[in-house]
Amino acid sequence: MFSDKINTVIEHALKKLESRDFDSYEMSCIDRLEALTRFANSTIHQNVSDHTYRFLFRVEKDKKMNSSSLTVLTLSSIDKTITQLDTSLEFVPAIPFFQGFPESKDIEAQNLSTVDNLLDEFQRADVVEAAINEAEKIEKKVKLAGAVSITDLRFRIINSNGIDSSHRLTYNSLTINSLTEGENKGYAKEEQHVRDPSKLNPVELSRKATELSVNTCSAKDYPSGDYEVILSPAAVRTLMRFLSFGYIGAQYHESRSFIADQIGAQLFDEKLTLLDDPLNDSTLLASSIDGEGVTKKPIFLVEDGVPKTILYNTFMASRYLNDKSRTTGHQVIPFSDYIFGMVMPINLILYPGDSSVPEMIEETEKGFYINRLHYTNFVNRRLGAITGLTRDGLLYIENGEVVSAAKNFRFTDNIPRFLKEVALIGRDEEAGITTVTPALKLNSFRFTGKSKH
Repeated sequence: MFSDKINTVIEHALKKLESRDFDSYEMSCIDRLEALTRFANSTIHQNVSDHTYRFLFRVEKDKKMNSSSLTVLTLSSIDKTITQLDTSLEFVPAIPFFQGFPESKDIEAQNLSTVDNLLDEFQRADVVEAAINEAEKIEKKVKLAGAVSITDLRFRIINSNGIDSSHRLTYNSLTINSLTEGENKGYAKEEQHVRDPSKLNPVELSRKATELSVNTCSAKDYPSGDYEVILSPAAVRTLMRFLSFGYIGAQYHESRSFIADQIGAQLFDEKLTLLDDPLNDSTLLASSIDGEGVTKKPIFLVEDGVPKTILYNTFMASRYLNDKSRTTGHQVIPFSDYIFGMVMPINLILYPGDSSVPEMIEETEKGFYINRLHYTNFVNRRLGAITGLTRDGLLYIENGEVVSAAKNFRFTDNIPRFLKEVALIGRDEEAGITTVTPALKLNSFRFTGKSKH
């Protein structure tokens, strides 16, 4: 999985860790290649790649833990980092509940088909060209922006308790932002993430984005209030991510979650089933191990509208359950430097229904089609209250027909409230980086403010 040179450095680091008087240690070895072809004003303007090697160390002695991250992987830098970790441990406070790093179990990790072809820079340029050509067939004045990107992630987790697990995954992504200037400026955005690059469809994405941006040039103003809404798969992914945050152990046990005291209760519509399935290779970050090397398994967050379980890594399981072995395997894998070490479900699948977006529109008396939600944040985690903006395409629907594009709204609403009545669920699913979702139609969604465009 790694080059001979990196494997040599890994073996050196392990010997150095063993030579120190640590009670336990953990080393995460990461090899991540990311490349993208970026375009703006319907022209490619940037082609870049970044290949990063990173080692992450966690060491422990007398329940004192220290950690460090290293990207300069020379033998001397390894020696210096581990020495510093050791000498500075005496200044670190003890963690009374710490029970050590996870231990190796006789559970065979499932082999997953998580590697496919990656687009090179010439193929990425062809994707951009196809998107631009399709957009200009629809509207000559349209301007496209976005990127075609690839990710190749390899990681290996090793600790002093016998864990030595590794995994590799790859995926390709296309993002298209469409800008059309007419009576006003019209915006739209579409994206696609796939493991197999032959499944990328720049023509279809460009067509959808361009048609929507043309429509939004003549967006009309509508009053805020409580409406029926149809949410695109991308908008649903935003809501499902915020729903999943309520299941994280720390928030649950510290009463900062809207799921607190609701495990086993009929909190949501019975149509709603949300599974975190790391062994399903339709999820882009499918992996049989988590970021601590713990073997993962599918876990229901919501089944038939009922919250089912809470998510832990070994640290949270030690702290809140007094048993590190009760980890659910949700230490995040190192697909991003920004979220390393967090507890997070990254293989969410919302079960599909039997409807389509046109059918949802026909069933809507007075409401909106939301293409995307933007700048979404919690207002009150205990209530599950979130706020944000609609973006990149909002359509007003009346008596089963799309009447016009609409100016954007601010929404503020409680997750348990608006997911209590799910009218329809789409049959077609779309994959994001961490979530696979269909479209949803909700009976009630609250818009609390208006935008100028």
